[in-house]
Amino acid sequence: MTRKTSRVVVLFLLIVPTVVWALDHDNLDPNRPIAIEDAYVVPKGEIGVEGGILFSDRKRGDSRLVFQPQLIIGAFNNTQLELSSDVSTDPRSVVGDDKSGNLTVGALYNFNTETLSLPAFAARVQLGFPTGVNAKGVDTAVTGVMTRSFGQWRTHLNVGYTFLGSPQGQERTGTYRVVAAVSYPLGYPTSFRDTIIANVFTRQSDLMGQRNPTGIGIGLRHQVSSRIVADIGIGSELFGPADRSVFFSTIGLSVGF
Repeated sequence: MTRKTSRVVVLFLLIVPTVVWALDHDNLDPNRPIAIEDAYVVPKGEIGVEGGILFSDRKRGDSRLVFQPQLIIGAFNNTQLELSSDVSTDPRSVVGDDKSGNLTVGALYNFNTETLSLPAFAARVQLGFPTGVNAKGVDTAVTGVMTRSFGQWRTHLNVGYTFLGSPQGQERTGTYRVVAAVSYPLGYPTSFRDTIIANVFTRQSDLMGQRNPTGIGIGLRHQVSSRIVADIGIGSELFGPADRSVFFSTIGLSVGF
């Protein structure tokens, strides 16, 4: 682990003991446990920490573990701020914008609450700073988020684009991504502790001349208590480059103090 990456980890360890947050298993955040988020933000004044471990079994190359810490702050009405990073066990093989140890600062803004005729919409902006391994330049990502309910079923769509500040070698100058998902409260109407999520996704390959990684995922969020949510997910990149993840799994915990 590099000195820069160590500073990122220490920052999160210092932040965790000061957090106060009441958690909701039905509030979907990126990678908790699969790649999708809903259009809603945490209320103003609430703060929370999430963390998870991602295991990726690649078709070519070594398997990889990634630690994913994140701090979320309800800074203003309809706006949450975020501080996050990914720390990988195989950092020098990471390409694209998500370099191991990069510090990412983001904001999610909710435009409206869903009505009978109108879905909920939100927009995300993220800046990835080159604090990680082999990182150069500041990367910028923008994402549009939509959530629409049909009874107890909720559907979600995320469409985003990332601009690389300083692409290296065969890296693209920018990449798009599209994720669609459905979520449902298991046990309804007698139980309100679990939400199951399934998604399909595709994203432009990080390197020029490669196929898009495209696949599926399924995950579960479980309400342990009002301040603790556990999550677990699995999935596969069914199509894509030679080093795609033929199997990946995540396990995480969101805790309020």
